[in-house]
Amino acid sequence: MANYSIANTTAAGAGQAQQNLTSTYKTLVAVAASTLGGATVGSQLRRGKIYDILIGTNGTPADNVLEFDVIRATIGATVTVAGSISSVSSNYLIDTADTGFVAYALINSSNEGNITAVSGEPWYEGLNQRATYRWVANPGSELVYPAVSSATGGNGLALRARSPGYTGTATRNILFQEQ
Repeated sequence: MANYSIANTTAAGAGQAQQNLTSTYKTLVAVAASTLGGATVGSQLRRGKIYDILIGTNGTPADNVLEFDVIRATIGATVTVAGSISSVSSNYLIDTADTGFVAYALINSSNEGNITAVSGEPWYEGLNQRATYRWVANPGSELVYPAVSSATGGNGLALRARSPGYTGTATRNILFQEQ
């Protein structure tokens, strides 16, 4: 079981620019079971668990409300349907002795129409723009995405943000494990 860390950093590279927030949700980071991931580990699907979330903003300080959530989602049939895609490689490993992950990751989506909520919102947090926040799961209480293909639906978790007043960018970092 390898552990990974993925952020929607400003240094993500060309085509992966952070999206400005609006009153509708923007996906900052998503992970999903897929056989299209960056590591060549065969075609087996693996489930994953998000166990740590860090959120905040990198804009000019002001007093605005921001809403962050995690949804269970179907994240398209290929790694390009949701807009900007991160490269998936061993760069995200916390312990570089492990192998790269089988799933795929997406950061700073520019095409929300291809990220479909399938059931509820297992995590939500509203906070002031000036605040940063960290959530760490108790053991056994992680946010889990199943080892299913995108064709069967609900293959991932999308971590999103919105604000009725703040129009800058938000930051998010997740730590997750693939099993």
